[in-house]
Amino acid sequence: MIELYQSYLSTCSGKVRLVLEEKGLDYSEVVINLQKGDQFDPDYVKLNPKSVVPTIIHDGIVVRESSVICEYLEDLQADPRLRPSDPWKSAQMRLWMKFMDEEVHPMTTIVTYAVSIRHERAAANTPEELEAHFNKIPNATKREQQRAIHNDGVESPYFLSAIKIMDKMVANADGALEDFGGPWLLGEDYSLADVVVTPYMLRLSHFSFDGMWEGSRPRVAEWWGRIQARPNFCGVMSPDTPTANLEKRKTNGAKEWPRVKEMLEL
Repeated sequence: MIELYQSYLSTCSGKVRLVLEEKGLDYSEVVINLQKGDQFDPDYVKLNPKSVVPTIIHDGIVVRESSVICEYLEDLQADPRLRPSDPWKSAQMRLWMKFMDEEVHPMTTIVTYAVSIRHERAAANTPEELEAHFNKIPNATKREQQRAIHNDGVESPYFLSAIKIMDKMVANADGALEDFGGPWLLGEDYSLADVVVTPYMLRLSHFSFDGMWEGSRPRVAEWWGRIQARPNFCGVMSPDTPTANLEKRKTNGAKEWPRVKEMLEL
């Protein structure tokens, strides 16, 4: 049995669940509530010194970092194979993983805060409580960045840069589907490349930003339909994910989409 320390709406947790479901591995979930600060609990920090999710424990062995966990699970059980046997395609798979970890994931955090979390925090906290929250952020640059995103939302220059990177992800997927001929990002076989992109596409969809591919990038729209039809897609979110959170994200995102669409067309 594998213990998965996860947060319901975490994109990185979703990647690992997709692999677990694809391989049919037995696992249980331990909830880490990021909004409540569970990730800073001393017991969890012992498992994950970076205080992030996910983390897995398998037969007493702790494995951290979602991309590392995905490859660990691939090595643990090779069937069904998620790493291409062709060395060049395997390299392309890892380039996708690197791109998502280094470029897309940090920008997703900014988009999520600007579109939804700022509204949730504003509704649940007084101005004084919000200021206290910002002051707890130790890094001055990150503190001022989050304050600016909170105040300006999608009009923040940070948001514009972030959503452009997420649009680059969709454009890259479109290019890969054309270059490799589909139906998956690296051609005939579903791989970790498809796995690592899926939770971030879902995040955009949760914000009602499907217009980033519907009508304009038919290859991506068709790929997304195939992704959602796969049995392992159930793992992209925990079955216990609170639906109210998703409804708020869709509502907030739908309000912002017309302006976001304008930005992407500039």
